[in-house]
Amino acid sequence: MRNVICTSTFLIALFVLAASTPTLWAADVQFSATVDRTTVGITESFVLTLEIKGAGLSSADPKLPSLDHFAVISGPNQSTSFQFINGRASSSKTLSFVLKPQMVGNLSIGSAELTLSGKLYRTDPIAITVTAGAGQQPPGGLSQQTQPAPTTQPPALHIKANASDLFVEVTADKSQAYQGEQILLTYTLYTRLNVSSYEISKLPGTAGFWAEEFPSPAQPEVRDVTVGGQRYRAATIRRVALFPTRSGDLTVEPLEVSCQVQVMDRSRRSNDPFDMLFDSPFMRTRTEERFMATEPLILKILPLPESGRPANFSGAVGKFDLEVTLDPQEAKTNEALTMKVSYSGWGNIKMLPSPDFNAPPDFESYDPKESVQVGKAGRGISGTKTFEYVLIPRFAGLQKIPPITFSFFNPTTKSYQTLSGGGFEVRVGQGAGVSQMPASLGVSKEDVKLLGQDIQYLKTPGKLRPLATAGGLPGLYNLGMILPPLIVLLYLIGTRLMGGSVFQARLRSRRAFWRAQNDLKKLDKVAAGSSAEKLTVFYGGLHRTLLEYLGEKLNIPAAGLKEEEVLDHLAGRDLPAAQVEEIREIFHTCNWARFAPESGQASQMDQALTKARAVINTLEASGEKSI
Repeated sequence: MRNVICTSTFLIALFVLAASTPTLWAADVQFSATVDRTTVGITESFVLTLEIKGAGLSSADPKLPSLDHFAVISGPNQSTSFQFINGRASSSKTLSFVLKPQMVGNLSIGSAELTLSGKLYRTDPIAITVTAGAGQQPPGGLSQQTQPAPTTQPPALHIKANASDLFVEVTADKSQAYQGEQILLTYTLYTRLNVSSYEISKLPGTAGFWAEEFPSPAQPEVRDVTVGGQRYRAATIRRVALFPTRSGDLTVEPLEVSCQVQVMDRSRRSNDPFDMLFDSPFMRTRTEERFMATEPLILKILPLPESGRPANFSGAVGKFDLEVTLDPQEAKTNEALTMKVSYSGWGNIKMLPSPDFNAPPDFESYDPKESVQVGKAGRGISGTKTFEYVLIPRFAGLQKIPPITFSFFNPTTKSYQTLSGGGFEVRVGQGAGVSQMPASLGVSKEDVKLLGQDIQYLKTPGKLRPLATAGGLPGLYNLGMILPPLIVLLYLIGTRLMGGSVFQARLRSRRAFWRAQNDLKKLDKVAAGSSAEKLTVFYGGLHRTLLEYLGEKLNIPAAGLKEEEVLDHLAGRDLPAAQVEEIREIFHTCNWARFAPESGQASQMDQALTKARAVINTLEASGEKSI
C-alpha cells in the first residue's frame, strides 16, 4: 500500500513540475494525416487519422479537410497521451474518422488545417483509389475438413471481397443452369475479429430471377474454417433459391453488409512505462463499423431444348410427381364430387400452372381451389401444390372423367417427362328433384329452364298516342331510319379501302383497348377497397386484363391463351426489347402477388396498375407499327 501511495505521489509531482515549467515542453508541433490504406472498394470503409504532437495541445482544434466524395460513418474518435522522457515533456492528440467512398475513381482527401499559438499548420493531401470491386482480396480459397461429394453439375462459384480479417462470400451451388432450374445461393460471413453485430444493409438485385428466401436464424451458427492457411470463424447469414426466368448471362448484384467490430486502438499505445502502468486491455479497444460486399455473380443460363418438348409443356422445371384422386367415385345427379390434382417435388412449386382439364359436358364444374405448401430444406425448395375441383353430374349413367397429364423438364436427366393420373368412370344414379333427360337428345344445362321463366306474357296496353301528326313523321324516327344504312355504307367503304381483314383487325383492336380501359378502372376501385381478398382479386384481374388485351392485339384465340405464348409472339414482333421485358415484369409481379399475397401493399398495387396502363397506352399509340 505504501508503494502505491509513493508511486502516485511521484507521478503527481511529475505532472505538476511539467505544467509549471514551460521550458521543459517540446517546442515543435507536428501535425499529420494518415489513412490505414489507400486503395479501397466502393463498398468498403477506411480510417483517417489526424495526429497532433507537441506542447500546449489543450486548445488544439484542427479543421477537417474537404470530404465531398466520402461519407463519415463514425467519428471523431478522440484520444490523448502524455509523455515525460529524459526531462522533456510532450503530449499528443489523435482524431480518427471512419470514411466510406461514394464514387469510383481516383479521389483525394484535402489538407487539414490547425492554428496554434498564431501559427498555421497544414497536412499533405492524401490520394485514395476507389475500385468497383474490393480493395484487397483475401488470400487463398476456402478449405474445410470435409469436401463435398463429386457431382455432375458445373462447379460452384465462390466470390469473396474485402479485407482479409473480415469479408463476405457468396456461393452458388452451380455456375450453369437451365431456364427455370433452381440455383441455391449461400452468403457467408468470415471474420478474425470480434464482431458484436452485423446487418445486411443492401439486398442484391436479381433481375431475371424468381427469388425464394430461406428463413434466417436469429443467431447464426458459427463454425471454424480455414482460408488461405488462416483460421476464421464463419457464419451463414443468408440463403436464397433463384429460378432464372430467361436464358443468357444473368448477374446477381452485390450484397452489402455492415458489421460492428471491436478493434485495438493502436493510437493509445506507447513505449512510455508510465503509460503502460495505467493502460489496460479494456482501454485499448474501440467499436468500429466495417462495410463489405460480395462481387457481382454472373450465372450462365441455358435455354430449354426444343427437341422432345411435349405439346402440353407449360414451363415447369424440376423433379415432380403427380397424384389425382376422386371422392366419391359413385354419386347421384346434382351431388358434388371432389377431384384433387396434386403436384409434389423439387422446383418452383408456387409457379406450377393449373392442370389442362376440361370437365365432360354432362358435368358442371367450377374454377379449382388452389393450395400450396412450400418446404425450404438444405437441398432447396420443395413442396406440394394442390388443385381441388368440384364436379356436379347432371345426368345419370356411366360417366367418364378424362385423365390429367403433366409435362416438365428434368434438369438432372436433361430431358422432358410426362406424367399421367386419374381417368375415372363414375356411376351416376338418378337423384331426386330433376326428371331424367337422356343425353342423346343433346340438351345442355343452359337449355333447362323453369316453366315460369320460359313464357313471357303480353302486357296490357295502357294509354296510346299517335305516332305522327299530319305534318309527317317525327325527326328522330327519320334519323333512326337513315342512320343504320349509313353505318353499313361507311363499314363497306372502310373494308374496301383498307381490306376486310385489316379493317376487322383494327375494329377488334379498338374494342380490346376500350375493354381494357374499363377493366383497369374497375381495378382502381378494387385497390382502394378493404376486402380481405382484394390482393388476389386485384392481381388476378390485372394479369387477365393485360393477357386478354395482348391476345386480341396479336390475334391469338382466347381459348387456351397462355402468358408464355403471348411473350413469345411479342418477342417475334418489331417491339423494343425493353418493352417486352416490362410486360414480362408485370406478369411476374402479378404471379408473385397472387401466390404470396402478404407481400402486396397499396403502393405496389398502384405502381403495377400505372405500369400496365402505360404499356397498354404505348402499344395503342404505336398502332400497327410494332404489334
